[in-house]
Amino acid sequence: MDDKALIKFQRQQISSLQEEKSAAMEALDLARELGTISSLSNPQSSLEMLLQEICDRANKMIPFKSCAVYLIDNDTQDFVQARSCPEYAAARLEKEVGLLIEDQSFAYALQSDGPVFFLDSAGDSHIFLHTLLTPSRVRGMFVGVMVQSKEDILDTTLKLFSVFMLSAANALENCETREFMRNHSQELERKVQQRTLDLADAFDRLDVTLDGMQAGVMVVEAEDHKIVDANPKALEMLGVGWEELIGRQCFDVICSAFRGNCPITDRGLNEDNGEYVIERRDGVSIPIQKTVSRVMINGKLHMVENFIDISEQKKLADLKEDVDRIMRHDLKGPLNGIIGLPDILLMDDEGNLTESQREILEYIQASGYKLLNMINLSLDLYKMETGAYEYHPAVADVYALARSVLKDLFELINYKKLVVREQFGGKGVEKGFSFNIRCDEFLTYSLLSNLLKNAVEASPAESVITLDVNDDLGDILIKIHNMGVVPEDIRDTFFEKYVTAHKSGGTGLGTYSAKLIAETMGGSVSFESSDVKGTSIFIKLPGIED
Repeated sequence: MDDKALIKFQRQQISSLQEEKSAAMEALDLARELGTISSLSNPQSSLEMLLQEICDRANKMIPFKSCAVYLIDNDTQDFVQARSCPEYAAARLEKEVGLLIEDQSFAYALQSDGPVFFLDSAGDSHIFLHTLLTPSRVRGMFVGVMVQSKEDILDTTLKLFSVFMLSAANALENCETREFMRNHSQELERKVQQRTLDLADAFDRLDVTLDGMQAGVMVVEAEDHKIVDANPKALEMLGVGWEELIGRQCFDVICSAFRGNCPITDRGLNEDNGEYVIERRDGVSIPIQKTVSRVMINGKLHMVENFIDISEQKKLADLKEDVDRIMRHDLKGPLNGIIGLPDILLMDDEGNLTESQREILEYIQASGYKLLNMINLSLDLYKMETGAYEYHPAVADVYALARSVLKDLFELINYKKLVVREQFGGKGVEKGFSFNIRCDEFLTYSLLSNLLKNAVEASPAESVITLDVNDDLGDILIKIHNMGVVPEDIRDTFFEKYVTAHKSGGTGLGTYSAKLIAETMGGSVSFESSDVKGTSIFIKLPGIED
């Protein structure tokens, strides 16, 4: 090779090296800029902007007639064309990709981590494919129809293009993550705004409800018993303003007698319900019915006190007691006349009365005495309620008292075809069996009268009522059983005053007075009731002392 040829060859080599260096430097510049490829510093950037930038920068590294980015659809896992450059080439690229998918060339390219070349369907251009691959998954595929032959592309350029594709795939991953976070943040903001509106609405409705309530409501911190809030009705009843009330201890304005003995904080109850008195500064005392319950507010234990003014109820109760006492007193006069007249007639020894007439007079007299005893009992029940009754026990035959009650109920027992069985210790007894217990005879008669009358009225027709007495280690246990059932809605309050199963003529005082009498005699009364076993009333009384 002569000198001229050698110089020419060396110039060609130098030119080639310069081109390769220029291409490499340009590729390196592009690679250096990949950190901002998705314009992550711009919060307004979008996937479309990122895809366009990928196409533009790919064209700077390797000239393409047209190119496109295919991304994987997360729902179908299919490759979908997301961006093409220029846009009018989209259909042709879609056709070429479809053919590559059919002959498995596309699948082959997915297995490679570098560029793969195929001839297009016309056979005059190379199709360039490169996966968009992150360490965790395949993001998509870059597809381009090349301007030049694949042999004209430097290996350095291809290697740097692979680096560019890796950065592009990561940029797509970051873009998706940012979009997810943006959507998630927007959804959270929407939920927070909605919850805020809901809470504001709930507070408004609660304020309207509390302000309109005819009951006083106070919120008290459990730790120091300081009042932190109160509704207008509470302020009205307490006779103070809001600023004057807040911060004061609840003992200073209500239930002062319970200082140091709070049912919630000192006795550990979850709820308390009872009658209390408000002592106002103006000297007015207001009886109230108050309910206190525990609540947690901002992580601290509080008490919510609800109370109503029961002054009118107290006045009505006192008026009722006055009327009852007057009626009892006024009834006794005429009743003494009814009792005394048969007694006078029965003193006739001249035989003017037939045996039948005598029986009628004796029945009138006995009924009069029973009515007089009932009036006296109503006075005794009042004394029992107020703790003023003096109990003087004696000895009486419990079976004789029960038979006397059943005799008065004979018509109803006969009408319903009921059978009454007497037992002692669970076993039947002979007719006329007796057993003495320590009691007040008239109170025990009233006790059995109330409970046996209930049993007869509640029993289904043609069923059995059982009276069973038992001596249990010195205590007397009386069990009255019938197949009737106590309604579920009154079982928890069965022995409370004025509770009734809505039966005709019911006053709701029978079981209440029975419990009051049993407790006055040092005993107790309880019950069990079910649809299968019926109802059993259990009376426990002290036995006869030795």
